[in-house]
Amino acid sequence: MKRLALATLLLSINGVLLLYYAYSWGSLVYLAFALLSLVLAYGVGMENRTAVKVALIYAAIEFFFALLFLIAGNLFSAIDAAISFFILHDILGYIKVVVPEEGEEESEAGVGDG
Repeated sequence: MKRLALATLLLSINGVLLLYYAYSWGSLVYLAFALLSLVLAYGVGMENRTAVKVALIYAAIEFFFALLFLIAGNLFSAIDAAISFFILHDILGYIKVVVPEEGEEESEAGVGDG
C-alpha cells in the first residue's frame, strides 16, 4: 500500500469541497485554497518532501481553525476538523516511519567512508 494514500485522498476531498464553496458563494479566496489543497494532494501523492511539510503545516492550521469554529457553534466544521485530523495523523505516521529509515541509510553510508 502506498504510504500517503489517505492524506492524498483527504487533501483531494478537501480541495473538491472548497471548489464547491467557491462555486456556490462566488469567492476567490475559497478558489485559491481549493487549488492549494489540490496541488498539495498531488505533491503529497508523489511524496515530495516540501509538499509534505507544507501539507503538514496547512492541515495543522486548518485543524486549529476548524476546532475554533466548532467551539463557536458551527457544526459543519466537524467534517473539516475530522478531515484535517486524519491528514495530520497520516503525515505524522509517514514521518515516524521515514525519518528512522533515512538515519539508517546515513549511518550505513558513513561506515564505508572510514
